[in-house]
Amino acid sequence: MKVAVTGASGFVGRHLVRQLLVDGHEVTALYHSVPLDLPKVESRQGSVEDTHSLAIAFEGQQAVFHLVGLIAETRTQTFESTVAQGTRNVVEACRRVGVKKLLYLSALGTSPYARTKYHRTKHRAEQAIIASGIDYVIFRASVIYGPGDGFVSLLTGLIKKLPFTPVIGSGRYRLQPIFIDDLTRAMSTVLEAGQVSRKIINLAGPEILEYLRILDIIKATLRRKRMNFFIPLALMRPMAFVLEKLMKPAPLTRDQLTMMEMSNTGDITRMREMLGVNPISFEDGLKTYMR
Repeated sequence: MKVAVTGASGFVGRHLVRQLLVDGHEVTALYHSVPLDLPKVESRQGSVEDTHSLAIAFEGQQAVFHLVGLIAETRTQTFESTVAQGTRNVVEACRRVGVKKLLYLSALGTSPYARTKYHRTKHRAEQAIIASGIDYVIFRASVIYGPGDGFVSLLTGLIKKLPFTPVIGSGRYRLQPIFIDDLTRAMSTVLEAGQVSRKIINLAGPEILEYLRILDIIKATLRRKRMNFFIPLALMRPMAFVLEKLMKPAPLTRDQLTMMEMSNTGDITRMREMLGVNPISFEDGLKTYMR
């Protein structure tokens, strides 16, 4: 199948492109400024802020994976312009050139009433896809980890460099991390699973883990002993406010602190039964690439 991928140069995008190639698909990788340098991949320039460029990039494609997203706003990219309006532009471009299937990477916790702008704009993006008239699958993912991620790699760096591990808040917030290979396998499988149509599917790992337990597993994998140093949320919120005013993107935002407090878990029955993917444990996932 001929498949285009937006956000192809990002963490998930790079891994998904490789999985699609392994599964025998013809891949067109969209880029904003730097092409993805992979054999057997066609690169086309396109921006989610420019419907015309997207339509040109999507020409001849049967399916589009839309992965572009934001964790923190920049001076030129906002949740509304990049996530919500950007997805509307993707939908319009798909309509113009007759793309048959649109697959969107969303997030667990997405809701019109969510406490964070991140999750509210993800919901608006989902609604644009659902109302598009195009066949779709929406993937709501938990925290994704693997080689080159922005989660475990950050924690690994802190554990290796510091004599203690900083923990914001209680550390009791619950996550359901999914290994990148399981996530991309599930996403690619949808292209061949004809019965998977107009569905929302949660993508998450097999375990619900408290953040403190996640730290313990990473430390054990690295064979490093580190004490935890707890930083109250009440101290971090004013700091995040100042960082948001001074820096774009801010290294820490109030939205991110709110997300830390929220559970990030979901039922993965559809992932297992519809896509045939049984995700591996967090510990086993780490062992595949960490030494």
